[in-house]
Amino acid sequence: MASLVLAIIVSVSAPASLWAQAGAPNVTADLVIQVQELQDEVRTLRGQLEEQQRELENLRNRQRDQYLDLDQRISELRGGGPVSPGPAASSGSSAAAAAAVNNAGTAAPQEVPEVRPPMDTPSDTIAIDKPQVDSQAAPVSSEAEKAAYDKAFQALKDLRYADAAEEFQAFLSQYPTSEYADNAQYWLGESYYVTRNYDIALAAFQDLMDKYPDSPKVPDALLKVGYTYYELKQWDNARAALTRVQESYPDTTLARLAESRLRSMRMEGHY
Repeated sequence: MASLVLAIIVSVSAPASLWAQAGAPNVTADLVIQVQELQDEVRTLRGQLEEQQRELENLRNRQRDQYLDLDQRISELRGGGPVSPGPAASSGSSAAAAAAVNNAGTAAPQEVPEVRPPMDTPSDTIAIDKPQVDSQAAPVSSEAEKAAYDKAFQALKDLRYADAAEEFQAFLSQYPTSEYADNAQYWLGESYYVTRNYDIALAAFQDLMDKYPDSPKVPDALLKVGYTYYELKQWDNARAALTRVQESYPDTTLARLAESRLRSMRMEGHY
């Protein structure tokens, strides 16, 4: 009787064991296929990410080129004679700068400040015989001076930031009273900022505001002071500078950029 029960148990359990052994290869094959499919999806997503990163980098480069070209045109107008832009010209320049920022679609370290046309500063000197302020032409830079500035600016446009910093510093040493000196001082700070030399960049932007208080580059420099303090994690100083931009230049692209960075600081819990 016992031997009969044992035979029945063996006959029942043997098919189940054989079924499990037969099904194991199928389960393993399914797992291998699923892993391969996941790997293919990961490779596809990685490729898409790399493509988007390249497109973003190209977009940033085009944005910087447009900004630098616009600044170069304004500088050439300053060197070519007196420029008296009216409200329409001023708003057009601001719209061009705002369009460059909107086309970029980001608020990166490379957020671009608003570019303004040069301001006309009335002369403090009165002629003895007869004032000639309205008819006097703006001083024309020497060819060597203009060439030196253009060389430094071209290095910046070519993204050769170390060369640009060296060229702008040399320009400021050789032509400290040049009509391009304030621009050179600003772009010197930019050259250091984009290479993450934040302490030196901060000093350059502050020098611009101290040495050239009437320069149209002062608002841009103040914004970059706020950005630089942010990168240095000096939150109180960053907040003070960016708030000052909002209060001093309301309803401008600069004010909107300052508000964007302040919003980021609030979301990050820095104040």
